Amino acid sequence: MKISLFCNAGMSTSLVASKLKKAYLERGITYDVEAFDFSALQEEADETDVIILGPQIAWAFDDVTKDYPDKKVIQLTMAEFGSMDGEKVLERVEKELN
Repeated sequence: MKISLFCNAGMSTSLVASKLKKAYLERGITYDVEAFDFSALQEEADETDVIILGPQIAWAFDDVTKDYPDKKVIQLTMAEFGSMDGEKVLERVEKELN
C-alpha cells in the first residue's frame, strides 16, 4: 500500500511520514509512505492508495475527496500533525481504513 502525505511545502510532513513509516515497520508492516508538496498531488494520486492532508491544507479536503473518489482521503488535525507521533497517525489511518 502507498500512503502519501501532502502539505504546503512538504518539510514538516516529511518528518510525519518518516515517523508513520517507522510505526508501521515496528508492527511488521511495510508500506510505502512518502511526503509531498501539495502541488504534486495530481502527479502522485494515481500511484497512491491513501491521501493524507496536513492541517495547513484543510481547505482542500472537499475538493480532493471529490476529485479522487477511489482514494481514501484523510485530513489530519493540528493536534495529530503537531504531535509528530507516528503511532497516533497510524491509529488514525487504520481507523479510517476499517
